[in-house]
Amino acid sequence: MKKLPALMTIITVTLSGCAMSEGDFPSLLKRPYEDESVMADSEALPATNLALPADLQSDLSAAVARSGAAHSQFQARLPTVKRRVDTARNAAVSSESWVAAHMELAALEGERSPSVEALADIDALYRAQLERETVEGESGGTTIIARQRDAVQAQVDRQQTEIDAMINRLR
Repeated sequence: MKKLPALMTIITVTLSGCAMSEGDFPSLLKRPYEDESVMADSEALPATNLALPADLQSDLSAAVARSGAAHSQFQARLPTVKRRVDTARNAAVSSESWVAAHMELAALEGERSPSVEALADIDALYRAQLERETVEGESGGTTIIARQRDAVQAQVDRQQTEIDAMINRLR
């Protein structure tokens, strides 16, 4: 019975906050950036604003290509390494199968190193473009680089996830 008055008080206080009609409250109307027609117009901007200098585009394309080639080699070697790790899963530490599995994992790490290096190169390109945009007042190039960087980062993350899973199976 004592809970009912406390509950009624809580409900009354809570609802009274909703019923306030005075005060400086933010409007619940759509803001300009929430309007779909404005969004459609801004998305239709010409792509000329999103261009990189030729040398920077060439460096970016080369880094992305290196990462893609390394990822393809990684993917091609992955099934063999997984089989080797599965064979060594319950093997004694320092046994032949355990050592062979670790050697395969190390080789797989080597296959992915160009992807990691490409990611570092793309980060350097991003930083250089960001400085250029800040000094020259232009924009858009960092967006192009960021998209490519995200794709390479996703590849590197998938590679690391695969390697981590195999290492955990060997423990």
